[in-house]
Amino acid sequence: MNAEKAARSWVEESATRAAAAAAIPMPIPGAHTALTSAIEAYMIYHVAGIYGEKLTLGEALALVPTLGTGIVARKVATAVVGETVGQIPLVGWLVKGAASGGTAFAMGVVAVGYFEKKYPKREATPFATASLTDWVKAALAQLGSKIS
Repeated sequence: MNAEKAARSWVEESATRAAAAAAIPMPIPGAHTALTSAIEAYMIYHVAGIYGEKLTLGEALALVPTLGTGIVARKVATAVVGETVGQIPLVGWLVKGAASGGTAFAMGVVAVGYFEKKYPKREATPFATASLTDWVKAALAQLGSKIS
C-alpha cells in the first residue's frame, strides 16, 4: 500500500480519537490538552513509522509544535476555547471535540506532507508499535515531568 494513503487513513482515525477524547467531560483544567497532545504525538509516531522512520516518544512529542506556527496557534486557541466552551454541557462538549479533532487532522495532514516530501511515493512500511493506552500513559508522564 502507498505510504501516503496509509498515513492519511491513520490521520483520519487519530483525528476521530482526538475529537472523542476532547468531547468527554473532564473537570480537570488542561486534561484534554494533555490527552489530545498525547494522541497527536501517537499519530505522528505512526505516520513516521508508515514512512519507515522510527521515532522515540520524545521525538514524536517534539514534532507536535514544530509542524508549523499555524498549527501551534490553532492548538493554543483550541485549548483556550475548549476549556471555556467545554464547561457548557452537551453543545460545548461537541464544539470542543470538533475543534480538537480538526486541529489533530490539520496537524496530521502537515505531518503526512512533511514525510511525503522527504520520501515521495514510498510504499507503507510495516512496523511494531505500542498500544494507544501505553503510549498515552507514557506521553502524559513525560509531559507531566516537563510541566512540573
